[in-house]
Amino acid sequence: MKNNHLITGLRPGPFHTGATLQWLLFWCLLLLISRTGMAAQQGPVEVLQSMTNTLEEIVKQDPDVIYDQQRLRVIAHEVVLPHVDMRTMSRWVLGKNWRKATPEQRDAFVIEFQELLLSSYLRQVKTYDEEVARFLPLRGGQKKGRAVVNAEIDQPNGPVIHVIFRMHQVKTEWLIFDVSVEGISLVATHRSSFNSEIRNSGLDELIARLQKMNERNIEESADVVMKAKAN
Repeated sequence: MKNNHLITGLRPGPFHTGATLQWLLFWCLLLLISRTGMAAQQGPVEVLQSMTNTLEEIVKQDPDVIYDQQRLRVIAHEVVLPHVDMRTMSRWVLGKNWRKATPEQRDAFVIEFQELLLSSYLRQVKTYDEEVARFLPLRGGQKKGRAVVNAEIDQPNGPVIHVIFRMHQVKTEWLIFDVSVEGISLVATHRSSFNSEIRNSGLDELIARLQKMNERNIEESADVVMKAKAN
């Protein structure tokens, strides 16, 4: 499967690094490029597998898409992100601070956290290598409306990476709200760092810092695109 590195790329290395988690969740977001109505007709495992196949077809038709951050950003905002439950992910990341936050603070955090993740993913896209994903059948005893999907990532020159997708059903759609790589949860990792910052400076300061960081990332991304076009 020639294009698998475009959807399953994970570099070997320490699993506790932020970059590894960013690579993985970007892959998860790309998996969620789907045809209209696909998620409503399938279970969580079938959704992930079908979406993988769909992405492969997209990249097959246009291999250069992974090198164009502008186009990837458009794809993410228009096609991918609506299939990720960013609000639930944000609520889990903030934990008790979500309950204390005002509606305005919650909305602002969701926006900035989503942009932070997206910018991080777009910077990492070119680092993918030829890995292959296998989605395993659901285990028994799972709660209705919730699913834990296990996957194995075969690396050409490294050990098999074990990944867990945590999904839940919202109306007729199965949405991802957390991903774990070798037992390291993306939600838990961000919760630890963000909650420490909130204790020291407050939620408003965290949101303001994320906003400044995101603005800088967008500017840097635009500069890269302009330089690439000039060349």
